[in-house]
Amino acid sequence: MMKKSKGAARKEESVNKIAKMISKYKYILLSEASGLPSSTLERMRKLLGEKVLFLYAQKVIIYKALQKANSNLAEKVKEIKIPLLLLSNTDPFEIAKIIRENKEYSKIKAGQVAIEDIILPAGPTPFPPGPMLSQFSSIGVKTKTEGGQISIVNDTVVLKKGEKADEKIAAILSSMDIRPNEVMINIVFATDGKVVFPHELLFRSTEDYINDIKDSFSRAFYLSIGAGILNRYSIIPIIKKLYIGVRFLSVNRNIITKSTIKDLLLKAASQAAALSGSSEVK
Repeated sequence: MMKKSKGAARKEESVNKIAKMISKYKYILLSEASGLPSSTLERMRKLLGEKVLFLYAQKVIIYKALQKANSNLAEKVKEIKIPLLLLSNTDPFEIAKIIRENKEYSKIKAGQVAIEDIILPAGPTPFPPGPMLSQFSSIGVKTKTEGGQISIVNDTVVLKKGEKADEKIAAILSSMDIRPNEVMINIVFATDGKVVFPHELLFRSTEDYINDIKDSFSRAFYLSIGAGILNRYSIIPIIKKLYIGVRFLSVNRNIITKSTIKDLLLKAASQAAALSGSSEVK
């Protein structure tokens, strides 16, 4: 039997060590470390403190450690360029909330993609008339000179969501100190051992969740009324709906009840007036 090389032995030791650590925590989170400034990472480590254990290792070691720990995140490692493993006993949604509330913003660089429409706002700029006039004009921004400064005439979208910034646009935005890029730890996936939560779900705001619940309740409420499904919320509207329907049918079929007699008398009087050629009901 061939002996393992020192490198292979060290990797196996790292895999076993991380897998053992994974077993001690309730939640596992996978972050994308590619492009994340070290200063942001260090700041978030201090902010999260003892809530989160950050583990740095080669991609293959993280993958094998998650496999050894029977985690449902193992295959998700393949979708991440440079994975960063986070272990915690704090709910991932709470961690995502802390990260979202403490995000920073940076200038966009040439080649980077806009995550939202980037707008140059109308109003004065810090530039005097000169070369910047032609720079603004070259990217479709209308300007005028006011008080010895260049002023933008209208709010202008210079980069749409999903578009890459070229060097010219990146330089203009930088010179105006416009910082459209969100800088934060990107939690790509998290799990409680049973369910995998993607980034889109983790980083939704509380307001979005509340609106979703309201919308779901509204649709379920009107569906239950339409289908005649009784529950604590639909029973009164359904009874009202049935009452109105039965009353209308009773009047239409001339069925006399306590609730229809007045309507039937008015109906009879109206019909009698119509037969006598009179338009007034006395």
